[in-house]
Amino acid sequence: MIKIIKQILPKDKEYFLACSMGADSISALFWLKNKGYKITPLHFNHNLRAQNGTMQEKFLELCSFLNVEGKTDIGTNLKTEADCRNARLNFFKKYAQNGLVITAHHMNDWIESYILNCFRGHPNHTPIELESDFENFKILHPFLLTRKRDFRQYLDRNKKYLEFVVEDQSNFVIKGSRRNWVRNAIIPQMTNQKLSLEKFAYRKINKKFSVK
Repeated sequence: MIKIIKQILPKDKEYFLACSMGADSISALFWLKNKGYKITPLHFNHNLRAQNGTMQEKFLELCSFLNVEGKTDIGTNLKTEADCRNARLNFFKKYAQNGLVITAHHMNDWIESYILNCFRGHPNHTPIELESDFENFKILHPFLLTRKRDFRQYLDRNKKYLEFVVEDQSNFVIKGSRRNWVRNAIIPQMTNQKLSLEKFAYRKINKKFSVK
């Protein structure tokens, strides 16, 4: 079941939602819209490979389906992960001025970040903050108590939304990405050994943010 941390998402405010066009962000968008939240979708085309163009096309189809005016832009000469992150933040700064940007980061993203922090020698660092303040906007992570499979199950129950999903192929390339290595190699091996961190993550997130 999809869960949100409600205290940071009052329904009387307007929000932007960062849509990568993967299953997580598409599920989050439709779930929020169906719950009555006022959402403007955002999509940034990193312009790194042909699939990014497909994602942008699907985003425009999604906005037409929802009858909303989403915001999109295209990056230029982006090479590194830092380049992409800075370009996204500048995109948010441009289109979400003084606004609230929601991302679909979930419990499994939190777990991946926690494991990476452990490898770096910082197990006590908070993997993903509930809120992150920037110059003229704020990023919110209200889905940290939702598991990735909860998003998938929501799409399985609402198959008409699946036509908008474009899974990022780069998420499955382990070489050159420690996060993908953790996601696609380390965590599956832990799962095979019945070493799940979901209960641990749930307790930590509840304690950290005093979730009711």
